[in-house]
Amino acid sequence: MKRWLLEYLVCPNDGCRGELEMEIFASHYIETDNERVEEIDEALLICTKCGRWYPVIDRITCILPDEKRLDPSQLTKEKAFLEKWRERVPRKILHEGKPFGLE
Repeated sequence: MKRWLLEYLVCPNDGCRGELEMEIFASHYIETDNERVEEIDEALLICTKCGRWYPVIDRITCILPDEKRLDPSQLTKEKAFLEKWRERVPRKILHEGKPFGLE
């Protein structure tokens, strides 16, 4: 995910459309046309309005509505992401995350 993409993303939750804040867990830089650009590998997006969280996994922004995130395949990926970054994920998300947490 490119950092500039955050300017265009909003929470997809019905009726919310809140701004998203990003906590970067892993990134790298690429050189393009004499420009150094940060590529976000793993990050956590948090809605400032409703508190929902969305992961960036392997440079892919998983910004899906709740019903898609609860699909078994997606749920497994997102729970593995939370477990991997447990020490850096805010406790509120681990305990009371929307639509789910780990505990």
